[in-house]
Amino acid sequence: MITRRGFIGASIAGIGIGAVGAELASRARAQDTEGAKTGDPARRVLVVVQLSGGNDGLNTVVPWSDDAYHAARPKIGIDPKEVLKIDERVGLHPSMKRLKARYDAGEVAIVQGVGYPRPNRSHFRSMAIWHSADPEEGAPKTGWLGRVADRLDASGGDPSVALSLSNPMPFALQRGSGTVMAFESEEGFALLPDKRFAQGKAAQVEEFRRLCAEGGGGERSYADRVRRTASAGVASADRLVECLHSGKASATYPRGAGGRLAQVARLIDGGYGARVYYVTAGGWDTHARQKDAHAGLLGGLSDGVVALMEDVERAGRGRDVCVLVFSEFGRRLAENGSLGTDHGTCGPVFVVGGGVKGGVVGGAPDLSKLVDGDPVATVDFRAVYRGVVEGWLGVSGVVEGGGEALA
Repeated sequence: MITRRGFIGASIAGIGIGAVGAELASRARAQDTEGAKTGDPARRVLVVVQLSGGNDGLNTVVPWSDDAYHAARPKIGIDPKEVLKIDERVGLHPSMKRLKARYDAGEVAIVQGVGYPRPNRSHFRSMAIWHSADPEEGAPKTGWLGRVADRLDASGGDPSVALSLSNPMPFALQRGSGTVMAFESEEGFALLPDKRFAQGKAAQVEEFRRLCAEGGGGERSYADRVRRTASAGVASADRLVECLHSGKASATYPRGAGGRLAQVARLIDGGYGARVYYVTAGGWDTHARQKDAHAGLLGGLSDGVVALMEDVERAGRGRDVCVLVFSEFGRRLAENGSLGTDHGTCGPVFVVGGGVKGGVVGGAPDLSKLVDGDPVATVDFRAVYRGVVEGWLGVSGVVEGGGEALA
C-alpha cells in the first residue's frame, strides 16, 4: 500500500507538480502570446469529455518501445509497427489517426500518468474524486467545474454558463451559488402540458412563464428565489433551443458521444453563451475481449473530437475552444484471462484545441516499478485541472491541493 509519505518530496520525471500545472497553463494560453490568435479570453470555451468506465491508458498512449509492456500484454498489446509514434518511447493507438494529425499540427497536449494519492479502483469513488477534485474522504458540496461556473457567473443568476449534455447532471458541475442546465435531447427539454386541464400547451406554458415573472414576498423571500430561478431557467432553455436550431454541425460525427459533440458544435455556432460543456461517453470498462472494442472506442473518440474542432473552426471559433478528455482511472499493466484488462490507477489526459500548444507533458509511469500490479501515477490530476482553468478560462483558486509529487 502506498503511503502519503511516499508522495512527498519526489519529482515527476524531473517536473514538479506545480510545474506541470504551470506548464499546462502556459500551453493553454500559448497562442495568446503568439499573435493574440485566441481572440477575446471571455469567449473561451472548455469542453470536458468524460470516458466512463476506466480507459486503458496503456493501449491509448502506447509505450511501444518498453519490453515490460509487451511482456505483460502478449495478446492485446499493440504491435510497434502499428503504433502512431510520437517519439522513441510512446505513440498513439492506430485507431486515433485523426487526433494524431492534430497532434502533429501542435494542437494536442498529452499529459501522461495522471492520477491521485491512494488510488481507488471503484468506479463510483474514483469518479467522485475526479468530479470534486478532492481525494480525501468526506462529502464535498460542489464539483470542480461548478466552482468554475460560480466564478464565471458571480451573480449566480445565469444557469447557462455551464451545460451538461447528459442527464442526470454530473457532480463535477454542481454549483454552490447557482444552477446548471442539463440537456440530453431537444425532445426532453421542453415544458410539457398537463392533460388534466383543458388549456392547450401554448396557454399552459404562457401561464407558467407569467407565474415565474411575478413578484412575491420581497427580495429575500424563498418564493421569489424560486421564481427567479425558474424564470432564468426558462429563458436559458428558450435560448438553448434557439441556438441549437440556428447552429450548424457539418462535420461527420461517430455514433454515441459523437452526437452530443455535434450538439456542442451546433450550440457554439448558434451563439449559445456557455463557457463549459460536459459530455459523457460510456463503454470504457474493458474487462473482456478488449482489443477490438477498445479500438472502436478510441477511433470514435478521435473522430468525434476532431469533428468538433472542424466545426468550431468553420464557425470562426477554433481558437476559442479547448477540449479536456479524462477517465476515472486506467487499467492494470497485465492483460487478464479474458483478453481484457482490470481496473487500475493512472492514465493519460488529453487537452485539444487550436489555442493549445501541443506536446507531451510529464513523465510516463515506470512499468518496472508497479504497486499491486499497477503503474504509479506521476502527475496529480488537480495540477491538470488548475493548468486548464487558470491558463484557459482565467479562473484561479477553485482547485486546491495536489502540490505533492506522486512518484
